[in-house]
Amino acid sequence: MLDNTALIASSNHYFALATLVGFIIVLIWIVDLAFLKLGFLKSKQRAYEVLAAYAIPLGFFVSLFAMVGSLYYSYYLHIPACELCWFARIFIYPLVFIFGLAWYKGDTKVYDYVLLISGVGFLIALYHHYLQMGYNLLAPCSTAPFAVDCSTPTFIEYGFVTFPFMGVVTLAVTFLLALTAKMFQK
Repeated sequence: MLDNTALIASSNHYFALATLVGFIIVLIWIVDLAFLKLGFLKSKQRAYEVLAAYAIPLGFFVSLFAMVGSLYYSYYLHIPACELCWFARIFIYPLVFIFGLAWYKGDTKVYDYVLLISGVGFLIALYHHYLQMGYNLLAPCSTAPFAVDCSTPTFIEYGFVTFPFMGVVTLAVTFLLALTAKMFQK
């Protein structure tokens, strides 16, 4: 069997970097939406209208990238996922099909479903990240032999980027895409 150590380290670095960039975008996005809702930053409204027009294909590619990335780690790099990782994946994977079908059919009425699925998945991934950052008073994971511990991070980059945090950012992006589309779609 090949030693995947360098490939894992490289993958962790680049996926974490993409997550960090995504996190910065999410923070700016949230602030922008709040200011737009309050009536400030009217000059950015047109940009969000354009983003709303492309929310479905963007959501498809974001969720597809997350799904392929998680399967790449599990089945190619052989890094097992814990129970909470699988729960977060349960909410990420359907988004590929929801966005894909909506894009194929030109259906813009999927945003309520995306908001619900992304919101619940976001809370699970956020709780999982919270556990991995050391706040594991009530870790809900299995204590069976050979089970993967949910409260122990597989890796940490930049001091806070973990697998659950990747899910947090992915689900935040899909949630914000649906919210932006609902707010600005013509």
